[in-house]
Amino acid sequence: MSMFEFAGHQLDLQQGRLRKGGQDVRLRPKSLALLTYLLENSGRVVTKDELVSAVWPNVAVTDGSLSQCVTDIRRTLGEGAVKLIRTIPCRGYALDEKLMRRSEALLPSAAVSPSGRPSIAVLPFTVAVPGGRHTWIADGIVEDIITALAKIPNFFVASKNLSFAYRDKVGRLPDVALALGVAYVLSGSARVSGRELRLTTELVDARTGGIVWADRFDRHLGQIFEVQDEITTAVVERLKIELLPQGRGAAVVENQREFDLPGNHSGHPALWDR
Repeated sequence: MSMFEFAGHQLDLQQGRLRKGGQDVRLRPKSLALLTYLLENSGRVVTKDELVSAVWPNVAVTDGSLSQCVTDIRRTLGEGAVKLIRTIPCRGYALDEKLMRRSEALLPSAAVSPSGRPSIAVLPFTVAVPGGRHTWIADGIVEDIITALAKIPNFFVASKNLSFAYRDKVGRLPDVALALGVAYVLSGSARVSGRELRLTTELVDARTGGIVWADRFDRHLGQIFEVQDEITTAVVERLKIELLPQGRGAAVVENQREFDLPGNHSGHPALWDR
């Protein structure tokens, strides 16, 4: 688990919960995502553009939305926030790293968290051309995967707000996993050519850097929501097989079944020139 302590408060990254004196402190999701990003980047000036890109990816927002979140954070944290978060005129904001402390714990040494649940974060999928409809499609698939995994009792899944804070943020995968309190990370990419979609996914064990599972999905975009549902179901079922102990016995049979599905093996005609 990774924990930030500052201004008399504690932020548990694994659970996405802000506390003071052992009691939960309510903070709006966007404000919490902004605070998390500032904590992760303490000791330097974070520009307004960088914050907007991290907290409101691919959404046009005004400086007023950003200022409102900062005001929300300062109001919630009270007097301790005055020196913690400084406004840098015409540039952005800086969080004083001397006024916060981060406690780190090692990533789980087993495939599951101490509670017995597999722990995973689903990062935003990359797109060939950021912004616009292609990003919307990829984000929709990621959101659906997170939602589907969160409904499974035996999974711990990092929240969307925490995962999406790492869009376009360069960092070592073990560090990202540690910050999010997970042992596994699912990432991917989406490419669209005309009415065809190619989605690639990769599940990585953050402790070793090894690829646990990877796959490719080639689909037609005629019915985009059906495509998103189909891919989400396929990915979630595969993750259950890979990460849940009771699912591994079916892995051999399932591998053969997946290989036989059209578009899920290297023999499928390529839609893009590599």
